[in-house]
Amino acid sequence: MSEDEVVERVRALPDHYAGRVRPDDLDGMRDMASGGEWQELVALLVGSLNLTNAAVTAQERDELQALLTAVGMPNVSLARLNITEPDA
Repeated sequence: MSEDEVVERVRALPDHYAGRVRPDDLDGMRDMASGGEWQELVALLVGSLNLTNAAVTAQERDELQALLTAVGMPNVSLARLNITEPDA
C-alpha cells in the first residue's frame, strides 16, 4: 500500500465508522484526520470500537490491521473487536 493510499484510507475512517463510535471520539478522529495524525486516529478508532462493542466485519478488521501495519503500529491488538458478518 502506497503512502497516498494509506492517507486516503485513514482519512475516510471517521466517516466510515461515524455511526459506530462515540461522538467525542468521532470529533477527535476528524481533528486528527485534518491534522495528519494517522497513528493517533487509527488507535482512537480501535479503542472506541472496543468501548462501544460496535459490529465490525472481518473485512473491516483486516483493513484496520493493514492500516495499523502501514502506520507503524502492527502490534495493536484487534482481538477485542466485535467481529460479525453482514447480512447476506
